[in-house]
Amino acid sequence: MEKIKQYKYIILIGLLILGFAFYWFQIRPAQIRRECYNTIPDYWKQAGAEKAPVFKNCLLEHGL
Repeated sequence: MEKIKQYKYIILIGLLILGFAFYWFQIRPAQIRRECYNTIPDYWKQAGAEKAPVFKNCLLEHGL
């Protein structure tokens, strides 16, 4: 128990870094893809969103 008290700030910083990494690499890209998918017209959604130039441009604008 004493060691946990000694390293509580290091543990806290580690948890914050892990939380930020999870957000940056998992949640953020999913939100960007969902937002870009909602911006493309319906006829491209039927043909396949990955082929839509609007979808690709939106992903590039948002940094994916």
